[in-house]
Amino acid sequence: MLKRTLAILASVFLTFISLSNASAHGEITEAVPAADSKVLAAPTEVSINFDGKLQTLGQESINSITVTDNQGQVISNPVSVVDGTKISNKLLLTDITGLVSVHYRVVSEDGHPVEGDYSFTIGETPTLYSVADEEGAEAANGISEESGSNLLVNGAIGLAVLGAAFAVYKWRKK
Repeated sequence: MLKRTLAILASVFLTFISLSNASAHGEITEAVPAADSKVLAAPTEVSINFDGKLQTLGQESINSITVTDNQGQVISNPVSVVDGTKISNKLLLTDITGLVSVHYRVVSEDGHPVEGDYSFTIGETPTLYSVADEEGAEAANGISEESGSNLLVNGAIGLAVLGAAFAVYKWRKK
């Protein structure tokens, strides 16, 4: 009976782990301009779409995109605009060339903050990239959708399940 109870608790634990890993953590579905892309002229706006709705707290800025030129000068508005799953920011300077860096920080619908960087080049012949190329560029540029807090949640769930298994074991022994 104990083995059966432990097996049931283990399956519940594994279910919780798989559900918590499957939850959305603000993964990029599209960036315009794309990571590592080359564009002829500077865009008027940079935008990023995510796989889930972004949280907003009234007028408070919890989501942001900051764009800098190759000298490190901020060339975007101080305030970004969130519309559902999309965040965007207008560029203040569009007569630039060279490497442009995009830094973003968003809070996904599950409350998980996501932060990352990518770059694109202005003034060179455009290059087409596939989704696989963008995912590889995101990994190379350190764009991350998780910061490790999921480990804490999974650990807490694991301890709760083990505690319940121990309680059932003690209860059955009586």
